[in-house]
Amino acid sequence: MSDLGFLHGGSFHQLATLADPAVRLWRPREIYLPDATAADFDRLDTLIVSDRLHPRLLARAAPDLLQVTERGGTVIVLGENDIAGWLPGLRGFRHAATNFWWWRTGEDNGVRRTAEDHTAWRHLTERAVRWHYHGLLEPPAGATPLAHTVLEQDGDPATQQVLLYEDTVSTPGRLIVTTMDPVYHHGSRFMPGATQLLYGLLRWTGS
Repeated sequence: MSDLGFLHGGSFHQLATLADPAVRLWRPREIYLPDATAADFDRLDTLIVSDRLHPRLLARAAPDLLQVTERGGTVIVLGENDIAGWLPGLRGFRHAATNFWWWRTGEDNGVRRTAEDHTAWRHLTERAVRWHYHGLLEPPAGATPLAHTVLEQDGDPATQQVLLYEDTVSTPGRLIVTTMDPVYHHGSRFMPGATQLLYGLLRWTGS
């Protein structure tokens, strides 16, 4: 089991997620963003950057949290965060309309898995990436897109309409980036697919 950190801002959904016994199993080190210092990120193998953090505080902490990847570790950056100014390698981000009810109606939300032979899919279900998203990413060259949408009209879906990717080229370690916000919905008990994504990310990076 990796030494896991969980960066949060004290919001109800983040605290509820941290209190979940299935998350506690991974023994996360709780790091409160307003008080975070470089020492809080020492010796971590994996860091989860929770969704919906204060953008100014997150940008201030970015150089310290990215030291996890500089040491060869993994940083998971979740959605509804302002990442364009500090995330290494990111070539583009644009907002996209969010449909909160695809998961209830059974419609095709246009999300497709890519890199089907990737190890991520041993831990992530189809449902884990098909509920909703809050933007579209253009990953760095050499990164591995894992999920994209075919509903948007601009850009190549496989490279510019991405909602989950793994980047092992921009730092000595690994960045896993998504525009989905599983902590918010898991902590709010709203959307089963979000819980599957959160648990799947823990299994994938902690195994």
